[in-house]
Amino acid sequence: MKKVILEERVKLYGIKDEDGKEKVVHYYIQCPGMERIYAFTRPYSAGTYEICKSGIRVNDLSTRRTRDKAVMKLVKYLNVMLPYFCEYYDLPVGA
Repeated sequence: MKKVILEERVKLYGIKDEDGKEKVVHYYIQCPGMERIYAFTRPYSAGTYEICKSGIRVNDLSTRRTRDKAVMKLVKYLNVMLPYFCEYYDLPVGA
């Protein structure tokens, strides 16, 4: 697994969806000057939704440490998927 560092302006947004049988959060990546790109869907957790509902920089989230298991599962999943997103969507990589 390769560690990816994006530009500081790239953010991850979470949008809650309560329509189905269970609550989920849809996550989107947004770069400046581009529209939101669908990233993935994860089960709802209050901690992860509060962090991502107004947007969080991807670099800050990928290095976050906390005792909240749901947040750490999100961080782990993001770190696994980030190299794929960078290659497929041509996201701006930082130095």
